[in-house]
Amino acid sequence: MRNLVIYFLIICFTGFACNTPDELIQRPANLLSKKQMTSLLIDLHLAEAKMSYTNVRSADSLEMLYRNYEYAIFEEHGVTDSAYFRSYEYYLDHMEQMEEIYTAVVDSFSVMNSQEKAKDLEIANR
Repeated sequence: MRNLVIYFLIICFTGFACNTPDELIQRPANLLSKKQMTSLLIDLHLAEAKMSYTNVRSADSLEMLYRNYEYAIFEEHGVTDSAYFRSYEYYLDHMEQMEEIYTAVVDSFSVMNSQEKAKDLEIANR
């Protein structure tokens, strides 16, 4: 029985390894641009960061609060959740593009951080 499981796993992994890029997730019709994904991810990660500063401790309540943030962000950007999730899956299968997106996200956070430090320094020097 154990050998059967091992053979099954080997066959599965071999099948996954043989996928060509064309067999990965196809480009969705409503694919969000890299710029749209970058903007959305910045806002979504900021919402996640806000979650760590809330007084809510219940996991269910935190989940519901995050979903509300998420819904508002999608609405603000004029994007449906399904378009976002399909685009996210697509970019995960196309890692070079996802890396470009996350490089832009990190760069944006670095700029935000520098701006905050400059504001803090200005306030401290008054």
